[in-house]
Amino acid sequence: MIRTALLAMVIALIPTITASADDEPKPGVFSVFADEATVVALANAERKKVCAPPLKLNPKLSSAARAHALNMAKQDKLEHTLDGKTFDERVTAAGYEWTATAENIGWNSRTPKDAIAAWMDSPPHKMNMLSEDYTEIGVGVAVNEKGEKYWVQVFGKPLK
Repeated sequence: MIRTALLAMVIALIPTITASADDEPKPGVFSVFADEATVVALANAERKKVCAPPLKLNPKLSSAARAHALNMAKQDKLEHTLDGKTFDERVTAAGYEWTATAENIGWNSRTPKDAIAAWMDSPPHKMNMLSEDYTEIGVGVAVNEKGEKYWVQVFGKPLK
């Protein structure tokens, strides 16, 4: 029930993006997986506590976040810079035109709630999540061969 409510909140924010409760992507449609939707909802709940506007989910930022989570899981590394690329270079390569961007990464939190709690306990990560400099978010989650999860939040403000 809670999972369905969180997915509904994300869908309401982004009517052109679908949420997939069963974690199965739909052909030709950007799908939000359950853990990603929960991270977005929990991040926005934290923002609401400080009267910051909610972040809107962006497919290009999510693409950058997912790719980085997968790459970290594949290499078994927790790094903002991998293969010589920084987060802002990955965001630009994903086709997102931005005026501001930031990234939070995490490792081995079992649930979205645990990942958000870890970021909220870290002043720089908390600042990224709560900053009104960002209006959009992308989230990626990947699992390495040992079953450890890698979490990525990418924040942005479009150039528009």
